[in-house]
Amino acid sequence: MNIRAVIVSAAAALTLLTAASAPYNAHAVTPSGQLISTHYIAQSKEEAAAAVRSNLKQRITSFDVQMPLDGYSITDIGAHTIYCACEETGIGTEGDYLRFSIKGYKCRAQLNADEVSCTISYNVDYYTTAEEEKKLTEEINRLTEELSLDKFSDFSKIYLLYRYVASNTTYSEDISDPYVYTAYSAVMDHHAVCQGITQLLYRLYNDNGITCRIIAGKSRDNSVFPASEGYHVWLMVKLDDKYYLMDPTWDMKFNGDSFHYFLKGSSDLDSDFPFLQHIPQNDNGLSFPDYNSDEFKARYPAAHTKYHEPSYTLGNINGDSKIDAVDASMILSEYARISGSKISGLTISQSRYADVNHDGVIDAVDASNVLAYYAALSSGAETTLSAFMKSH
Repeated sequence: MNIRAVIVSAAAALTLLTAASAPYNAHAVTPSGQLISTHYIAQSKEEAAAAVRSNLKQRITSFDVQMPLDGYSITDIGAHTIYCACEETGIGTEGDYLRFSIKGYKCRAQLNADEVSCTISYNVDYYTTAEEEKKLTEEINRLTEELSLDKFSDFSKIYLLYRYVASNTTYSEDISDPYVYTAYSAVMDHHAVCQGITQLLYRLYNDNGITCRIIAGKSRDNSVFPASEGYHVWLMVKLDDKYYLMDPTWDMKFNGDSFHYFLKGSSDLDSDFPFLQHIPQNDNGLSFPDYNSDEFKARYPAAHTKYHEPSYTLGNINGDSKIDAVDASMILSEYARISGSKISGLTISQSRYADVNHDGVIDAVDASNVLAYYAALSSGAETTLSAFMKSH
């Protein structure tokens, strides 16, 4: 790629998504980005997409890409290249996170003299600046380290992060807030609308090895007449080779104490409150996926019904049918969270079996008992944890 950089003073705004959700509502905002322009010469559509992705991540507002048409029409190639730039990579700051970081964009594609290539000029308006994204990354890294997720099963990671966001974020009421659509607001100010809330969870999940997609569409409230609709976004997350749906925005109403939209299937996402409906739908043009297409459904096959939590036993709190150092580590992490007045990372069932000495608290003593039992098993002992506890 050949790169030439110049300074410009142009900005653009084309609203892509106005997020709203029954019973929540939100409004558009007008932040700005860096006023820098770059010109790229790409030899393939993949190289062009990588160049666009790099500019978007740096929050550069104006840039040009010279690239082969590669079979695409001159009218569609600009949006298609944005689509490819936001392909899923497993990196938390890319994919859907990047797609929903764009407030709007304008592009103009012109055919080059060779008639087989074109030059696309982009003007992009962002919700946050590069400096704000750097601050957000630092805070997310600190949070991830604090939560100590490395020993957790995928289910436990998904649950803990979901509960953390649902318990520590409120729905934005101030429509003049310029950041309500961002993960930045959800973390720094502890409030956001559905777009910022899902963007944060998407970031947290991908940063911790959990495949996730943001689904755009509408919500419909059939409890009123005529039924009301609003734009809304929610999530799809991969667990045990299937994809499950979740809506942290609507579960925030329950303050993390109970979940009605957590790891649900395509047939029962709205089963707890049937008058509220999620309707996946792309109203944002070629730069967003068609969530109802056969291609999307084949790539991200949604489970038909909700996920069933693993079965736990005394001392086995990750549901893998073994009692070992991993379980002890999870108990210690839980003890550290509770001691620091932070949110519990265990479900009700996990908490019941983490208190192995039945004294009503989860602490280092429980972890020590699990480790002692694990050592006994490793030495050839044949006993249950309950019997082991009685004999010690």
